[in-house]
Amino acid sequence: MEIKIQVPPLGESVVEGTIVKWLKKVGEDVKLDEPIVELMTDKINVEIPSPADGKLTKITAEPDTVVPVGETIGMMEVADESAIKDGKAFQTEAEDKHVPEKPTEQKSPEPDEAFEEVMEHQQRTGMHAPSEEVEDGLKTVKSSPLVRRMAREHHIDLRKVKGTGRDGRVTKDDILKYIEQRHTIDFDDKFIWPEAEDVEEVPFTGVRKVIAEHMVKSAYTIPHVTTFDEADMSWAIAWRKKFVNEIEETEGVRPTFMPFLIKASIMALKDFPWVNSELSPDEKTLKIKKFYHIGFAVARDNRLIVPVIKHADRKSFIDIAKELRELGEKANDDKLTMEEITGGTFSITNAGMFGATASTPIIAHPQVAILGVHNIKERPVVVDGEIVIRPMMNLGLSFDHRIVDGGYAVQFLRRLIEYLENPDRWILNVV
Repeated sequence: MEIKIQVPPLGESVVEGTIVKWLKKVGEDVKLDEPIVELMTDKINVEIPSPADGKLTKITAEPDTVVPVGETIGMMEVADESAIKDGKAFQTEAEDKHVPEKPTEQKSPEPDEAFEEVMEHQQRTGMHAPSEEVEDGLKTVKSSPLVRRMAREHHIDLRKVKGTGRDGRVTKDDILKYIEQRHTIDFDDKFIWPEAEDVEEVPFTGVRKVIAEHMVKSAYTIPHVTTFDEADMSWAIAWRKKFVNEIEETEGVRPTFMPFLIKASIMALKDFPWVNSELSPDEKTLKIKKFYHIGFAVARDNRLIVPVIKHADRKSFIDIAKELRELGEKANDDKLTMEEITGGTFSITNAGMFGATASTPIIAHPQVAILGVHNIKERPVVVDGEIVIRPMMNLGLSFDHRIVDGGYAVQFLRRLIEYLENPDRWILNVV
């Protein structure tokens, strides 16, 4: 029997994904739980497994297509219906009888058929057939059937086109940009393309679109207020300078300042528990959480991903440093699991690593607050009536004003800084 391959639920607040590539070809056999297609969300890339042993019979959504959760993206033939895994994600035709059938549409030509039509058109109109150089480019450069057809039609050697897709793949937009910008083409140098301004058009879909939707939801749902304060990082800098090499030798990790910030945040959250809460969708219940899952932002190109350290209050300074490194590496390698990026109760974003001295971060819905940390700079401050030079860092706390009042937020941030400036009692988990 034939079943549908549908986009399964992709995690918390994720409503769609973008197809990166099919891992199986039409006609190929697949085994139960074997990955068949890779999808990209605003959080991570996921591989969708096969629900049963069978054969892939049809692909209805090509790479770079944005597909919502529940969308049919292909079909497969299975011998044993009872062995189908996860019936919600993979449905049979019989399960979908309530949906009216669409009128039969004229079948679009397959890539090879389309190419033959192009060749016939070229012969009728006197256009030259693709050169050996063009054909060599088609064989050596990663591209889709549509891109290859466009290359043949316009006599383009794909080796001359800069690919911006995954693994250097030449996309439709890449070849359109090349056509627009080049001055001549290989029709015996008889055709001249007009000058064009250098503008790159990027489809606002997939990851960037979902991030935008999340930011709009957060900004318009949560009344954001940001309070600022500053911390003297003298103690943390001196402690790190004294012990970082020793820790690296014995523990295999070189701590940054983020473990200090996470530990100080946890201590302050325990003192001001409403900052570690979540408001129900109907705004009738406030869930004050007694666990501490701390998210930390990792920059990737023009987007952020926020891995989460679960039960950070139960972990030592060294444990947190090791997990920060591990999750950071997985984020950069695009290998995070859904479990590792969901469930955060409080988040920290470090704009200081890029030199920022202040920012107003947007809260990760449904959390109540987010801490923005910034560049450490030496500047004159007054201590005990004297002007001294100290390494100071600005901190910005954005908070949900429906739940946290200004006074409560200011006190929370001040308490966090006190723990950060004087971490003697918790640095080795004494308390």
